[in-house]
Amino acid sequence: MLVDQLAHAPCAGSYLPSSSNQALGAVLRFLDTHPDDNRTMAELAWLANTTERTLLRRAQRDLGMPLSEWRQRLRILKAMPLLAAGRTVEAVALELGYASASAFITMFRRLMQQTPAEFRKARG
Repeated sequence: MLVDQLAHAPCAGSYLPSSSNQALGAVLRFLDTHPDDNRTMAELAWLANTTERTLLRRAQRDLGMPLSEWRQRLRILKAMPLLAAGRTVEAVALELGYASASAFITMFRRLMQQTPAEFRKARG
């Protein structure tokens, strides 16, 4: 039921928590503006001038989830309006940094319990 409500609800900040921590906040802002960026956690930590371990601990503490899950949720939120606007699954997948549409579909199905095509059909 919750997934159905999320699929039909406008994007909201509560699904994607934030952090007031300077280093983690910088990484979150970077990823928000570059959802297609596939840098490793170590590379993201370097961008924020911190260690990977510190970044991952802060993410778990502040976000209540691993940074990798936050990144996947961000990509879902970015994908939803693109899919609703009629963009192809492949185009959305590539725009969000996935190597293939099948990798995107797998992630989308895992988090949303439906495929991107099912999501789009339910919206139309």
